Amino acid sequence: MKRTRLIILVAVTTIATGSLAFADGSPWLPDPETGSITISYVSQNATELYRASKKMTLADDLRQETVSVQGTYGLSDEFAMDLRMGFAKSEYTPAVRDNFRGLTDTNVGVVWRVADELVRPSLPSVALRAGAIIAGDYETGHINAIGDGGNGVELSAIVGKFFADRFALSGEFGYRDRDNNIPSDFFMNVSGGVLVTNAIGLSINYKLVDALSGLDIGEAPFPQVEEDVHFLGGTATFNTTDTTNVGVSYGEVLDGRNTAKSKVWSVSLGYSFDTF
Repeated sequence: MKRTRLIILVAVTTIATGSLAFADGSPWLPDPETGSITISYVSQNATELYRASKKMTLADDLRQETVSVQGTYGLSDEFAMDLRMGFAKSEYTPAVRDNFRGLTDTNVGVVWRVADELVRPSLPSVALRAGAIIAGDYETGHINAIGDGGNGVELSAIVGKFFADRFALSGEFGYRDRDNNIPSDFFMNVSGGVLVTNAIGLSINYKLVDALSGLDIGEAPFPQVEEDVHFLGGTATFNTTDTTNVGVSYGEVLDGRNTAKSKVWSVSLGYSFDTF
């Protein structure tokens, strides 16, 4: 039971810290015919922007609110699928025309477990994930656009390890490619969690998005700029029952290039289920 709660804890961390990166896969797959659904509310706010690598003050607050749904489901002992979709609205108040809303990008993926630490305790759990990105229905080309507006794919390798059934570490390393002249990305997500009690857990998450090409704001139109993000966040998770949990998160963009210096907070509600 402790291990199940810790898996939930690390998973909630990646969900609740926003959409700064798409993948956020897990090396720990749900059992066959079981899954989870998580609903999250995420609020992002920024008063500063990195233009190239130089920080500048915005004319007004840049805000975005997102409600997202993420689900995972175990197809077999070795395969699982995941899905994320949502709705967002963004505001940049110098002009009414700078307010947008619409469906966010949808991401659907398949995860293949290559190695399971329960079978070989001396090794970490290892998984490979392939995901498809379907662009949402929002307007692009603005500083507060909800997304980049491109369809594409992402591939990642995910590694994780438990320690004494109370601590867990995981890392995801991947590559993302989209159409519409959006620069390809390298991304990395590193998470760590600890169960303080059987009902309360704490975790930390670091995200990196590194565009592999593109120009700076003013030299190229959105979303063709080179956007790099370094993000650090933390989450407190409360397991309210054996099948439900609540997560509260806060994080900030620490550094970047052609990106808003956002502060992000969120709340999430998760539910685990089976179909057998």
